[in-house]
Amino acid sequence: MKKILFFLLLLLVPVSGWADTNDPIRRLEQALARIQQEEQSTYQQFLMVQELRRNAMQAEQEFPVSIPPSGSMISSPIINYDDLVKRKRENNARIEQYTVDLEHLYIRHRELGDERKALVEQLGQLLQKPAE
Repeated sequence: MKKILFFLLLLLVPVSGWADTNDPIRRLEQALARIQQEEQSTYQQFLMVQELRRNAMQAEQEFPVSIPPSGSMISSPIINYDDLVKRKRENNARIEQYTVDLEHLYIRHRELGDERKALVEQLGQLLQKPAE
């Protein structure tokens, strides 16, 4: 019974998978797929951070420039100057952090693009060689 189960288990494991680990073309294709996936993920992160930065910059422009005189707008709440300054500083810090994040993501995306190009070139060279 154990021999039958072992035999069935061997049938389920693809034998070609063992041979593919030594195949340089297969390894390059797997590395290329991984890099393309990471490159796409990095680009999506870049777009999200870019949008967050854009929204933070828009919020910066919408902050009240000055505190309205207390008698002119009775229905509006009184704005605490210290809170306003604190919010502006926090927003500016957030914008700066988004800018740094965007620079890092851009650099990483370019690095991945360079790696992808090198792998595509290697793959092209291997595919051009006649099978031995």
